Amino acid sequence: MSHAIGGAVCLSFAVYAVIVIWRQSFLCIDGQRYFNFADDGLITLRAGWNLAHGNGFVWNPGERVEAITNMGWALYAAGLALFMDRRVLPLAMQLTCVVTLIATAIACRRIYRKTATSDSATAQHLLETIALLAPLSYVPLINWTLAGMETGAVAALVAMALSLMIGTLSSAAGSLLLGLAFSTRPDVAAPAAILLALRWFRRQSSGWMTWNRWAEVVPFIAVALMVTIFRWAYYGMLVPNTYVLKVTGTPVLERIQGNGLLYVSSWLKDSRVLVTVLVASLIVRPRWDKLQLASVLASMLGYCLYVGGDAFTQFRFLAPYVPLGFLVVLSDVPALSVWIAARVSDARVARRAAPAGAVAAACLFLLHVSTQTFSVRQKPSPENIANINTAIYLTGVLGPRASVGVFFAGTVPYYTGLRAVDFLGKGDPYIASLPPDRTGVISARGMRNIPGHDKYDLTYSILRRRPTYIADFRWGRQDLAQAAGANYVRVPVGFETWPESTGRAVLLLRDSPDVDWERVGAPPQRDRTER
Repeated sequence: MSHAIGGAVCLSFAVYAVIVIWRQSFLCIDGQRYFNFADDGLITLRAGWNLAHGNGFVWNPGERVEAITNMGWALYAAGLALFMDRRVLPLAMQLTCVVTLIATAIACRRIYRKTATSDSATAQHLLETIALLAPLSYVPLINWTLAGMETGAVAALVAMALSLMIGTLSSAAGSLLLGLAFSTRPDVAAPAAILLALRWFRRQSSGWMTWNRWAEVVPFIAVALMVTIFRWAYYGMLVPNTYVLKVTGTPVLERIQGNGLLYVSSWLKDSRVLVTVLVASLIVRPRWDKLQLASVLASMLGYCLYVGGDAFTQFRFLAPYVPLGFLVVLSDVPALSVWIAARVSDARVARRAAPAGAVAAACLFLLHVSTQTFSVRQKPSPENIANINTAIYLTGVLGPRASVGVFFAGTVPYYTGLRAVDFLGKGDPYIASLPPDRTGVISARGMRNIPGHDKYDLTYSILRRRPTYIADFRWGRQDLAQAAGANYVRVPVGFETWPESTGRAVLLLRDSPDVDWERVGAPPQRDRTER
């Protein structure tokens, strides 16, 4: 019965997710359908595409810069890129993302089974279904995952690791899964370190042999060392360039006060139902397994404070771990039902305590879901439509030696395949090492500055590097309209472009030999071959 319910839930969600992916897709100016994919996710796909086609594990061929923060996810993209073209690869990654969400749900149900069971079969089926639904109903996790980001992969790997690590026995496989999660996103180091430390302490206090404690720690350390050694040998850095871009240059206290506290408090407000019952659960009925699950989420809250949150809404860093918090609360329901039944004299009422507790948990779960601020995206991003149309247009008018200067470092570079200049530094170590603009010009949603968007030098990026195409000549406190106007020509096009200041036009380097000026303004060619 339980397996049938679980299968029906997973199949229903898979159908729903595919419908959402299709509804987010759109037709572009070449008459082809493209799939809505996060711009940062296309940075990852570009690195994977370059690796698969012999150009190195890089953003720009010949430049050893780690412009991504999800090495393992990019390696997976590289494997798929061997068998499909640029337009189809994002869809394949999104379908994989659906699988990661379902894998997370199954792992969450397994975690619940290992932390609590009910004497009532009906109550057990309902509670297991809630555990299964916990990740499948958390909107930020769904949105970031279906947008093609590594968020779902991290959630699946961490949940599967925890499903093996509940209890006192060591799990080398669980530690290995945590290592794979670290390779998928390095900030997994924070929850992994806390989790492994707690388990080490628990086994030590229980008198387990030293080898038993090391058996669980070594696989994670080995994978983390392998990733770090490769990073140092290949890129010459111990951390990704994106970490340098987003974290360095701003004092820790300023990051916390300016952005970190806002990010964490926003999540606490959005998840107020979960947070309230979670804290109460840990105080009233503290257990080691519950502490393990809660420590994963708590450690990421601390990490978000330290790095100053994220540039984007919907809690991308926290989303993989939030469902684990609800599992903590869910594990208390059978024990609470038993406690109530033991104190009720009427046997008929006592027998109904377990089903009533499960129904109460379902109501609490629905309340938690209903208080979420966000909803599942049903439409494509206007920026993605504009950028993909721009990339299609540029593919038709630029030669193979041309370059593109961008603020969105994913879409146009990925779909054109041309050398790119990243104005905001994900793929440029020079920009990443600059001091951030802390004047408040680069800010939004109450943030003092936006991580990853507050370092720039348009004079260097545009006037010195002279990309053939530039997205715009304004950012923050810099406006090169006059200086760049002498070098770039505004070419009208028949579609919306980004940003609005370009007004349905693209900016091309004046008299550049890498521009096919005879084709400028002509309809895009469908038979344009891949570069």
